[in-house]
Amino acid sequence: MADEDPGRELPQRVRGEARPGSSAPAPSPSPMLSEELRQRMRAAVTAERSGAVTRQDEAPGSKTASPKPGRSARPKTSRRKPPATPQPSTAPEPPAAPEHPPAPSKPPATPQSSATPEPPVRPVRAANAGPIPEDEITQWIGTTAKPPSPAKPQSPVRPRAAGRSRSRRAARFAAVVLVIGVLAVAAVSYFGRSSATGPSSPTSATAAGPTAKARAAAASWVAHQVSRGVQVSCDRVMCAALRARGFPSGQLLVLGSASEVPTSSAVVVETPAVLSLFGSSLATAFAPAVLASFGSGPSLVTVRVIARGGTAAYRTLLDKDLRQRKIAGAALLGDSLISLPALAENQLSAGLVDSRLVLALADLAGHEPITIVQFGTDGPGASVELPLRFVDLAENVKAAHLGRAAYVKVVRDFLAQVKVSYRPVSMTTVGLPDGDPGLRVTVSAPSPLGVFGTPSGP
Repeated sequence: MADEDPGRELPQRVRGEARPGSSAPAPSPSPMLSEELRQRMRAAVTAERSGAVTRQDEAPGSKTASPKPGRSARPKTSRRKPPATPQPSTAPEPPAAPEHPPAPSKPPATPQSSATPEPPVRPVRAANAGPIPEDEITQWIGTTAKPPSPAKPQSPVRPRAAGRSRSRRAARFAAVVLVIGVLAVAAVSYFGRSSATGPSSPTSATAAGPTAKARAAAASWVAHQVSRGVQVSCDRVMCAALRARGFPSGQLLVLGSASEVPTSSAVVVETPAVLSLFGSSLATAFAPAVLASFGSGPSLVTVRVIARGGTAAYRTLLDKDLRQRKIAGAALLGDSLISLPALAENQLSAGLVDSRLVLALADLAGHEPITIVQFGTDGPGASVELPLRFVDLAENVKAAHLGRAAYVKVVRDFLAQVKVSYRPVSMTTVGLPDGDPGLRVTVSAPSPLGVFGTPSGP
């Protein structure tokens, strides 16, 4: 090589290069670079071009490819252009590596508006310029090995965005908790005021009163068992339920916060709303007898008999009526057309049967023979001092000389024509304890007192 300076110190042999004297062509002179610097150069170029960018054309004596560890280095012939050819002022089109296709030529490094900046182009050195100074190589590596990353400008934004997202989630959660708390306080305050206002509001009675099941059962029982000729006192919701079941509106007295004890009525439906108006005075002073009760605890609904003259006067009338019923029952037991078991006989003689049933059975026995099975009452939880209001009659009576259906029809038709004062409120077929069908005859509630003497209310 005639262009090399004979007075220049020969470079030391790099580990892995071909030994002198071999048949391989002599490699191009390389600058004195440390192995660490070479590795940094390779890493910078590889990271920048991602394995797809070709190497820049190097001037003679500038750089020699470092051999891969563990392999023998294959010297490459330096590709130089003839010295006589003038070098362009800008970087020439870099030749492609032997293992990659040629890449398009790039113009000299100029400021560009592209989002991804191009790496700076290494200046072209003359063929006899000698080795590249180490400070120039270091400066060139520093500009190419650390190109601006597209992701770095966005990295400060992510923590702030995540922080804002967390702040927004926390704010939404706090708002939800606040709304729930406000609604809970409003609900407690509303229902507290509603329960204190009494039965004037259907919503308050429903929220603070009995369950819907207990209220519906009580309304159904009153509509079927209580006489349509008596007045019933109730709260607004219960009165509405009774009207819906056909009870006459004119016989309902709606109780409110300004109501007094309804002594003009014969029956009161005591719900928690009514109980909040009068307290325990209903049970102790004005309505001691229970016709029926439904539910329990806060859902308890009680149907009571109102004592117009007070509890003491009611007890006096009840004792007098009991003595009269005993006399009437004993007289009924002497009728030869009436047959009955010992239990029913004892109930009649003890005066436990409603006076209207005694009168109805006496009239029926004068028309057809009858067989009494049992007496009873259909009011759950009824007071024991109240008379028994139904009787179960056998439907197969041999002494009548009629078939079952014909006999039942005769009995029904006859009882439907008796006097209104003791006419049954219902007649239905039921199953008797022995499994045979029976006809249940029921009189309405409440039982009037003084039927056999001077008529009087409870």
